[in-house]
Amino acid sequence: MQAPLIDGFLGASSDRRRGFWRVALSGLTPQVIAIVAALLFIRILSANVEMMVAAAGSRQLGEWLGDSVMGYVDLLIMATPMLIVIIGTANLGPQRGPKRFAALAAAVIVSAAIGVLLRIAFVFLRSDGDPTEMFPYVWPRYVVLGGMLTVVGELYRGEAASNAALQRAEIDRAAFEGEMAEAKLQVLQAQVEPHFLFNALANVRRLYQQDRAAGGRMLGNLMRYLEVALPRMRDSDSTLGRDAELVEAFLRVHQIRMGQRLAFSIDIPGQLLGHAVPPMMLLTLTENAIKHGLNPSPEGGLIRIVARSDGHRLTVSVADTGVGFAPGSGAGTGLANIRARLAAQFGDTASLALEHNDLGGVTATIALPLAAGCER
Repeated sequence: MQAPLIDGFLGASSDRRRGFWRVALSGLTPQVIAIVAALLFIRILSANVEMMVAAAGSRQLGEWLGDSVMGYVDLLIMATPMLIVIIGTANLGPQRGPKRFAALAAAVIVSAAIGVLLRIAFVFLRSDGDPTEMFPYVWPRYVVLGGMLTVVGELYRGEAASNAALQRAEIDRAAFEGEMAEAKLQVLQAQVEPHFLFNALANVRRLYQQDRAAGGRMLGNLMRYLEVALPRMRDSDSTLGRDAELVEAFLRVHQIRMGQRLAFSIDIPGQLLGHAVPPMMLLTLTENAIKHGLNPSPEGGLIRIVARSDGHRLTVSVADTGVGFAPGSGAGTGLANIRARLAAQFGDTASLALEHNDLGGVTATIALPLAAGCER
């Protein structure tokens, strides 16, 4: 039993160590290493350019190249601990305020000293002289250089943090606007329910006063309709086929009241039946056609529902052969509700239009963006 426990403990310790170094060296990317290596190359090249010209003239270019390579290695040995210590302090030390600046300043000073000492040791291994003499003037130079690069890194870090905060704020704003739009749609849709139920029950009461048998049949049809319709009224979305089914049931209820004064046709291509549409809008337009178009006409008339796709848009129209426009047409609660819901959900890409038609009545047309996969 002890061996698995020891292995588990050692495994956990190894995971913690890996996690520590992963956090400590976060930001030490290949891009950062490449930038530092390029800066060191430019530094060694600029320091030895005159020697390179002289070596080329005296045919000692190979010797100069060897010295330049060793000098570049010296700089890499010195820069490595500086990178590790400064980046580790930036990741593990204080993240803001004066304490962060103090910690980074100490990291630059200490890491530069460590780097210079390692460079001195490396030079000492291949030189007979006393390389310690270079410490007093090399160390301050690289403290300044390391400090400048650290300041640049901190400025970049601050800009990256600001950009990330701005992106998060933009995402939060978009999510908030989406929630507000959804809440507005729910409020607007909730207005449809009492309006519809009031009209339906008023029609049942009126028919009962005129013909109790017909009123009973209408009430039975209405109950069957409501069994299907009510569970869907609170849905946040619907399809054209589902709404057409509800409208057909609604019209058959009214046919009991109106008899031969109401005829209707529904023409929706099969490929458009699954298209998502805001629920209850088609029903509202049909109600308006009966209430404002056919009811005032002694002869009643025809309601014709047609859906078509045209390019990137879906159009759904409800046309009637009723009395046409009357004073105040288009300003009712139902139409205002539809316009508000379209604006909240689709913005300027959806519309509701009313116009005279060749049948003598009014055509109400809703235009929506056409979903992908729906064809004419």
